[in-house]
Amino acid sequence: MIKKTLAAVCVAFMAVTAAAADKIEVNGANLFYETIGSGEPILIMHGGLGLSHDYLRPYFDQLSSTNTVVYYDHFGNGRSDKPGDYADMNLERLSSDAAELMTALGHVRFTLVGHSYGGFIAQKFAASYGDRLDGLVLVNTVPAFDYQPSVTGPPDNMAAFGKLFSRPMADNEDWRTTWNPVAEIYFHQWDKKTGADLDARTRYEYRAWNAGVGLLGSFNMLETLPSIRTRALIMAGRHDGITPVDAGAGRIAELLPNSTLVIFEDSGHYPFIEEESDFFRTLTSWLAQ
Repeated sequence: MIKKTLAAVCVAFMAVTAAAADKIEVNGANLFYETIGSGEPILIMHGGLGLSHDYLRPYFDQLSSTNTVVYYDHFGNGRSDKPGDYADMNLERLSSDAAELMTALGHVRFTLVGHSYGGFIAQKFAASYGDRLDGLVLVNTVPAFDYQPSVTGPPDNMAAFGKLFSRPMADNEDWRTTWNPVAEIYFHQWDKKTGADLDARTRYEYRAWNAGVGLLGSFNMLETLPSIRTRALIMAGRHDGITPVDAGAGRIAELLPNSTLVIFEDSGHYPFIEEESDFFRTLTSWLAQ
């Protein structure tokens, strides 16, 4: 069973009802964002690409008891503006968007949290805008896509995984129905109700997924990470096959000079869901240091 505490669920539920949502113009496009809580700011970057930030809620909402939590949909994703040409959606643009978004919201310095593909963008951000960061949190991500994933699962799920990375998605429904069987095997302990909830709340954008996959070949932070001095927390699930510990969190922690590595032994790609209590106890303790 996915581990949750009643207190955490109650806090998250109350928090999700209080978020303020809006759009703001950044780099010539309107980005959709939500803010909740008060205190030192934390910016949360979602993965995908081709997903919206909604799968991160209400889980990270519990940080709002001590911090201002800012969620947003990357340019070309979710409820943010879509480009006429998805070649305009690159990692440099996406990291610049984050800097300009936080400036527009009045936050000069902040902690940055990036999950999965959001971790790619977060690493780029830390390299370019490290002076803006009080802390960097990378969750189930990698420093370069130079390895073979170790994803395993039933035949139908693996067929969807192969489809996901072998051809472009045709439309949003193709993307959604391909993604969901893959998301299932990204969990160590799959829960159907959790999966149905995530699917119902996610806004899919197949063009962002297609473009995001195309950027993977050139993504490589291996030579850059040692120069990033920001205090960092690297978190990962032991059973994650798409961003395995050895290729991902382990390498990042070795390369980042001021980092702490935490592995969650009963999780896959989503430790903030599968081991919610331990995950947020670890994160809140680190934030308070």
